[in-house]
Amino acid sequence: MSAKRFPLFFPLEGKRILVVGGGSIASRRVESLLPFGPAITVWSPALSPFLERLAGEERIVWKKGVYRPGEMGQSGTLPGGGLSGGASPDGGPADGASSPEGRYFLVLSAVSRQVDREVCREARGQGILCNAASDRMLCDFYFPALVETEELVLGLAGDGTNHKMVKEAAAALRRQMRPIRIGSRESRLAVIQSELVADYLRQHTGRTVELVTMKTTGDRILDRKLEEIGGKGLFVKELDRALLDGRSDLSVHSLKDLPMEVPAELPVLGFSRREDPRDVLVLPEGCREWDKTKPVGCSSRRRTLQFSQLEPEVTFAMVRGNVLTRLRKLDEGQYGALILAAAGLKRLGLEHRISRYLSTEEMIPAAGQGILAVQGRAGEDYSYLEGYFDPEAAWAAQAERAFVRTLDGGCSSPIAAFATVQEGVLRLRGLHYNEATGQHAVEEITGAPEEAEALGVRLAGTLRKRLGEV
Repeated sequence: MSAKRFPLFFPLEGKRILVVGGGSIASRRVESLLPFGPAITVWSPALSPFLERLAGEERIVWKKGVYRPGEMGQSGTLPGGGLSGGASPDGGPADGASSPEGRYFLVLSAVSRQVDREVCREARGQGILCNAASDRMLCDFYFPALVETEELVLGLAGDGTNHKMVKEAAAALRRQMRPIRIGSRESRLAVIQSELVADYLRQHTGRTVELVTMKTTGDRILDRKLEEIGGKGLFVKELDRALLDGRSDLSVHSLKDLPMEVPAELPVLGFSRREDPRDVLVLPEGCREWDKTKPVGCSSRRRTLQFSQLEPEVTFAMVRGNVLTRLRKLDEGQYGALILAAAGLKRLGLEHRISRYLSTEEMIPAAGQGILAVQGRAGEDYSYLEGYFDPEAAWAAQAERAFVRTLDGGCSSPIAAFATVQEGVLRLRGLHYNEATGQHAVEEITGAPEEAEALGVRLAGTLRKRLGEV
């Protein structure tokens, strides 16, 4: 059984290191060492393209030639003495090369067993630690697998018999230590919602979290209704692609904007605690009286259907764009009022803009309104998120989405669903509109939270029967 190896960490800034050999192993060694600031000399008759580029950029010194025993103390870059290259222009030893200050701190050899043995023998003779790529028994120190962050440097080494195990352990650590990247739409509300998840991760994992923001197709096309350009899936297509490409690790969505069907390879991991689920009426900035001669800005048929029953005399006009864009259009006088979600305004710090709250009895919300959905890649470990997810929001989301999915309702369909869990009982209230007859109906159902999805399906069937669709 090999003896255990004790890890030591040396500052390498400015220290001289000799690498004998210019092939792939030597290249990997140099690439690992360079970030730590040593002065590296590579001794080899030829260099890999990578090392040749470094030599051309003067980031390493190239002593061109075959290693010859007895010349180790006559090669390299001397402290304060500039580039020696191991030889003067006339081919003799460089001035000062034999100075004790010019001794190498470490020597690494990656040529052949015979050459590696000779290199290490000469290095030891000068009191220099040596590493031989061909034979671990020749080594005075071992080259670890490195895992680095801005604050940490970890080195992993086995007993030399299982390089695959060390490589896999290092890869696992890199995955755990690298920043968690959250994909988000670039609107202010989307960023704030993503930051809610990011703040939790920073606090509970200690890891760095970065936002990867992007404008989606749904954000770019604002002059047409969603159903005319592809539905709510246009808000997630770019985020899905970033997840699949590995540019992000998570996506954060307003659940009401997430399509009912999600790809199996990009599962919904869980749901946030629910913010205020209600819809609200917003008047122009500074107005206390509602000018009903102007249309209400609203592009949701679910909202227009229900609000017209509360206010039969009002008219509606389409409004698209993020919340701030809609508020700007309202304040410019294009509309008399807007209907928006309370959750978005509260997360934006704009609760003061709310003129009237519409209870969930007056206006049943969109499925998932007020809940954030976190989406990830199948097969990856997301255990660090478990404490963020809310079980009651998950039950409500399952019931509401099952209801809408069964009725094949999209973003524009006048279908609504809202579930609550109280004292161990789930209550689901739903609205369904029959396009053919123009009739609509509202029903509710109660049951065990664990049966959330089944309750959603059952309530959808009840409403279909009531409206004569079955």
